[in-house]
Amino acid sequence: MYDALVDGRTFAGLCAEARAHYACADRQVCDVVTSDHCDGRGGVPPRQLCTAGGGPVQDDWYRSPALHAFLRELCGGPIRPSGSRGSYSYYVEPADHLGLHLDIVTCDVTVISVLADSSPDNGGALAVQRGNVGVPLSVLRRSARVEEEVVKAPAGSSIVILGGLVPHRVLPLTTGQRVISALCFEAA
Repeated sequence: MYDALVDGRTFAGLCAEARAHYACADRQVCDVVTSDHCDGRGGVPPRQLCTAGGGPVQDDWYRSPALHAFLRELCGGPIRPSGSRGSYSYYVEPADHLGLHLDIVTCDVTVISVLADSSPDNGGALAVQRGNVGVPLSVLRRSARVEEEVVKAPAGSSIVILGGLVPHRVLPLTTGQRVISALCFEAA
């Protein structure tokens, strides 16, 4: 978790842009029955949340030389944006969540910046399973006991995760709201 990875001016712009884009956000609901139960990267994990595409403020942050230099140093090698645009995710209703998954093939490294969080507990937090790299997701889903590290970054902080390698999920929201900016990068 990194405090102030996003500078204050960019953070304010991302918050305003996320608020504006919420009006056109899509509600995504996929329960366990309709999930594709994918064992590897990508797939359609169980989910309940709203999402919207980014905009010019997020685009500028996505292309930022400072962010690229930070990630290159952190990852120990060159990285590049895996697309032309990031997205915003809105966990705004009780039980909003994103089930256990690995990120899509083009998303080796994910930068998650928390823009707003009024949830009083671990709702909306990221639960990562660092000890389960390489374990098929079907095995993890059937396991009665799986070790997870819960990371609840506050607003203004960012999480960098090897989302294509480390199984992870977003815990169900109980009350409050949580809004994030998500950017995907791939090894260059």
